[in-house]
Amino acid sequence: MVRAQFPLILETTLIYHNFYNHTVTISTFDKRLLIEQIRYMETQQTFACDAEEKAPDLSVHHDFEERLWQRAQGLVEQHDLSAVLGRAARLSRYVKTVAFILAASLGALGIVYAVIDSHTINIYWLLLVLLGFNFISMMLWLTGVSLNMEALTSGMLARLSSWLPGHLDSKNSSGTTGSTQADRAWLACNFSGAVGKWQFSKITRQLWLMYLVTGLAFLVLLLMVRQYDFVWGTTLLSDNAFLKLTDALSVPLEALGFATPSAEQVQDTRIGVLQTGVSPLTVEHRNHWAQFLLGALLCFGIVPRIVLWGWSALMCANARRVFVLDFYLPYYIRLRQRLMPLASHGQIVDADTSSPALSETPAIKPVAHTLPTETQWVAVELGNNISWPPESVSSANDLGEVIDRESLTRILQHLQSNACPVIAVAVSSARFPDRGVQRTIASLMSGCTQRWLVLLHKHEDQPASDKRLAAWYRLAEACDVPADHLISLSVA
Repeated sequence: MVRAQFPLILETTLIYHNFYNHTVTISTFDKRLLIEQIRYMETQQTFACDAEEKAPDLSVHHDFEERLWQRAQGLVEQHDLSAVLGRAARLSRYVKTVAFILAASLGALGIVYAVIDSHTINIYWLLLVLLGFNFISMMLWLTGVSLNMEALTSGMLARLSSWLPGHLDSKNSSGTTGSTQADRAWLACNFSGAVGKWQFSKITRQLWLMYLVTGLAFLVLLLMVRQYDFVWGTTLLSDNAFLKLTDALSVPLEALGFATPSAEQVQDTRIGVLQTGVSPLTVEHRNHWAQFLLGALLCFGIVPRIVLWGWSALMCANARRVFVLDFYLPYYIRLRQRLMPLASHGQIVDADTSSPALSETPAIKPVAHTLPTETQWVAVELGNNISWPPESVSSANDLGEVIDRESLTRILQHLQSNACPVIAVAVSSARFPDRGVQRTIASLMSGCTQRWLVLLHKHEDQPASDKRLAAWYRLAEACDVPADHLISLSVA
């Protein structure tokens, strides 16, 4: 029987495999988001997964993240987690809708407040209402982005997102914390770090656009059905200041085809002049001022917001694309041992044109990692139990073993004088890493772009304990070794 899809997850962009004989495309970020939601939930309750009981197909290459994704899909189906995982996204849409309605209402109220009570429009007061705070907001945001100041790029939205999980927890009628943890994971992935910075920026630009577009629409509507006289006035500034300001604002508007008031028309619309009745406004005056007002709102308000919105959307998409999971967390280390034991990574193979060496023991089939041909190998204090180098490492790629200060100096000099883009440092998994080993490994890898840490163990040895393995992962993180580049090699 064909299994049904998960409609709630499809609503929240967590699109899983379609069970109607085809596969739906899903972004890498959405996969990692689901994995993180499962991780947060398993901090409160560990889920049994039938998929883990199946023996992995070693003939097919699946990296750790792919197996995490398959496990997450299995948990969603097995424990019916669709509604729980989709709640935060649904609530987020509701909150955004309310915020957009509020922004639109403020834009409409700003126009109504400025012009509805009379038949005159104070032109620069209205521009200040619609564009002044918008300009200040843009300057603060650009400053925050340039200086990486979270308070200026996120502001109140960030505080709201941090408050929301606790509010949802208090309103959770089911009495379970799993849904709240899923919500926390969703908010952490979407509204923290680089993704959150640009997500907040994108939403803020959308809110300001809603405010400005609604204000523009109401202004056009009022100008179509009512006749207004345009005025301006000042108490402290000189008339010349407003003349220069109008000329400066008119330059881009004239380039876009908008009619703008002349210097005489600007002078004629001063409040004191109109009160004397010397120069009442003509149809041409009103038309030029109306186009000036609408053009200024469009050119200096809406267009910059659209540009910044597009920039924020592109940066947000890029941040989502490069978003990665922290595989050094104890949760992922434990799962890696269950889903992809280090011993199952197989033998490390270097391409070699020479004839293979015959051995009475069957060869181990490599299933997950094949190091590049140019990989240079270095061993660090293996002790007497493990002989170096193993058969899988060619003599041409072997730089030797670090056993004392002299050998370390010799190998470092070789690495400095010869380009070494890929290095694999082999250590004994039987020992516990210390600061001295970490300093040695860091110095050996300092000039290499691709780094591998290989845990050597003998066939008859017991696997490394969870505590020791976690220590090696912490060392790998300190030495900038990717979690997927910490592998195991069984030697004779």
